[in-house]
Formats: sequence, structure tokens, C-alpha cells
Amino acid sequence: MADHTTRSDGRTAASPWPFLLAVGLVLSEIGVLVGFFPLAVGGLLLFVASVAGFVAESNHVTSPWPIVAGLGAVFVAGGALLYAVGTGLVTIGGSEALVGLTSRGVAIAVAGGLAVLGAGIGRYRDR
Repeated sequence: MADHTTRSDGRTAASPWPFLLAVGLVLSEIGVLVGFFPLAVGGLLLFVASVAGFVAESNHVTSPWPIVAGLGAVFVAGGALLYAVGTGLVTIGGSEALVGLTSRGVAIAVAGGLAVLGAGIGRYRDR
């Protein structure tokens, strides 16, 4: 694999991951705030991909797919918990005043599920 972190003149190239990570967070929050499900899910997927890309680019891991799958699993669990609290399946003190937990939980869980699926496909294709 080619190393794209160093330019031909010896200077280090800037990484796109910090910018994409911030854009992913902003898009997901805007999607949740205005209730636009695809934007929320897309922003969360961009965030997960950016974290994995950031770590892989810095050579801390040999493959980004376990990070994508791990973050996806955390998002599925967190989204399921938010959904359960929002629908009243699980009661937490003070959660009565919180609104929109159901839709937020679904968006987070769907993004997590898609991340896990994408990690599986990516890992399979890398073989």
C-alpha cells in the first residue's frame, strides 16, 4: 500500500480525517435536531468512518474494520437504550422531561447497524 502521508518534496500532507470527523458530528446533530433521519444516520456513519480512518492512518492498527464494527456495536447498544427509555420500556429517574429519545435512538441504532454491516463487508473484501 502506498504511503500518502508524506509528499514527494518531503513535507507531511494534511490529514482529512479531523475535518470529516467534525462534519460528521455536525451533520448527525442537525439531522437529529430537524428530524431528518437520513442526515442523522449519514452523519454518524461519516463520524465512525473518520475515527477509523484517523486511527488507521496514524498506524495504530493494521485494519480499520474492527474499529468500525466496535463503534457500530456501541451505537446499536446506545441507540437501543435511548429507544427503550423513550418508549417507556426502561425507566430512568428524570427521563420524563426528555423528548425525542425514540427517534434519536432509532437513528443511532440504525447507523450502528449499518457500520457493523459495512465493517463485515469491508473485511470480507480485504481478504
